[in-house]
Amino acid sequence: MKILLNIPLIITALLGLQASATADANPETIINPFDIYQFNTIPPEAGAADITDQLIPSHDGTIIDASLFIPDGPAPLGGYPTVLLPGGWGQDKSMYDLAADMLSENGYLVLSYSNRGFSNSGGLADVAGPDTLGDISALIDWLESNYAVGKIGLGGISYGGGISLLGAVADDRVDAVAAMSAWADLEFELYPNETVNFFWGNLLLSAERTIPEVDQLWENITERKNLDQVRAFSASRSAIYRIQELNQRDIPILVSHQYGDYLFKPNRILDLFEALETPKKLLLNPGTHGATESLDSALYRHIWHNNLRWFDHYLKGEDNGVDSEPSVDITTRLATERELHNNWPVTDSGDRYFLHPRLTQFHAGALSETPYLGLPRNNTFSGGTDTAAGTGIPLVSALLEGLGVPVVAPVALIGGQNGIKYHTAAYPQPLQIRGNPQLDIWIVPSAPEVQLQFHLYDTDALGLGKLISHVPLTLHEAEVGVPQRVAVEFFTTSYDLPAGHRVSLVVDTENSLLYQRPENTDFQVQIPYRILLPASVYLPRL
Repeated sequence: MKILLNIPLIITALLGLQASATADANPETIINPFDIYQFNTIPPEAGAADITDQLIPSHDGTIIDASLFIPDGPAPLGGYPTVLLPGGWGQDKSMYDLAADMLSENGYLVLSYSNRGFSNSGGLADVAGPDTLGDISALIDWLESNYAVGKIGLGGISYGGGISLLGAVADDRVDAVAAMSAWADLEFELYPNETVNFFWGNLLLSAERTIPEVDQLWENITERKNLDQVRAFSASRSAIYRIQELNQRDIPILVSHQYGDYLFKPNRILDLFEALETPKKLLLNPGTHGATESLDSALYRHIWHNNLRWFDHYLKGEDNGVDSEPSVDITTRLATERELHNNWPVTDSGDRYFLHPRLTQFHAGALSETPYLGLPRNNTFSGGTDTAAGTGIPLVSALLEGLGVPVVAPVALIGGQNGIKYHTAAYPQPLQIRGNPQLDIWIVPSAPEVQLQFHLYDTDALGLGKLISHVPLTLHEAEVGVPQRVAVEFFTTSYDLPAGHRVSLVVDTENSLLYQRPENTDFQVQIPYRILLPASVYLPRL
């Protein structure tokens, strides 16, 4: 039996969370995330002009189930500013009721809808394929035939966010986009560094009403076959490959994303953001996939307040300053402090540390500011058994991290036979890590297929570590017994290391809660230390 992916409902069921309101808000400022548009915790009943069950035929006759939110009063000269909100994967139109009501109260004609293949909409989900993108044009046609429509925006969370980015290319009537928890490169999300994103992939690709290619896609990834087909399918549905068209159209694009989104990792959507030459804005937040933009909180209201300001400027023409203020808005991991920056990446500075060997399995290696110049040495660890390093409980731990509860590990106890760790010296001053840490390392594998899990921790004097970032890597055709260089980019982070703490690199071979293990885990990985084989970690910092 397949299940549908409904992230906010899954999270709520797991944690017993309920949306809660916060205190008074002031829509005039964006400096304090608590001082923003006041959202109601319970959407008001639809007014007489709102139509919550509007069935609209699409381009191929498929019925799309939509809700229409009509603002009070006559349409302004030039028509209503209009926003379409495509639903998330496995979710229905009601996920936007609160936001749609807010937009409508601010003068927007809003159409939220369940994508084909989900809820009461007909047809089969095609993962933002031609039919789903065709639905956008058909819905715009229907709106223009029945209402005075002005400039048009697309906005959405998760699947709806990815559709919004691609829809801006598919229909030239789209004037602005707000993409939240969206993907930019489908292959990278499902198969990062040739590692099967097993937990999230199973949730994402478990919907019942999908085109046959969806099941085949997941089978190809999990069995590592027909990868050319995987890449072709993914590329046709990934906005990172439509950058030139987005830039040519000069579409204003707002992107909101979370550090702990291990379904759609932030790296590639940030690559897309960096490459955009259009008006753009980035909101980078703690939390997990879709939750920060769906569950009522200060950050939720901050995100939707910025969506409103974005649409107010580019659809209504309001001179609210959103086009001239810093384009990058960061809320630091495990904190509520916010930073404004002019560009992404936010820094070109960083610290590089070189790996030095451990003496025995009971010791840690060092992360030193100078390369290793000693005699040749080797450290070896084995697969088959996990260590205490990891990312916590999938989905739940990243959500809790967004609420200020860190993912922790007893770094002092990690290592030995199944992993290895390295420490910097204690930092005398706080370290502000911003961006994508990088690792260059040499390994000698004992088998052609090996998996490595790399973790960065903030380690205190007692040896307790808080997760800064991680990244997986799987080699499928490694040269056995031969030193080979491995270079990886950690998932994007924004972390403040306190004074007196150390940065720790932990390497092991498993994170079976998130990623699919190799078929044979009976392997060893040797790390050689040679003058001509330098290994290092780079930490981008302010």
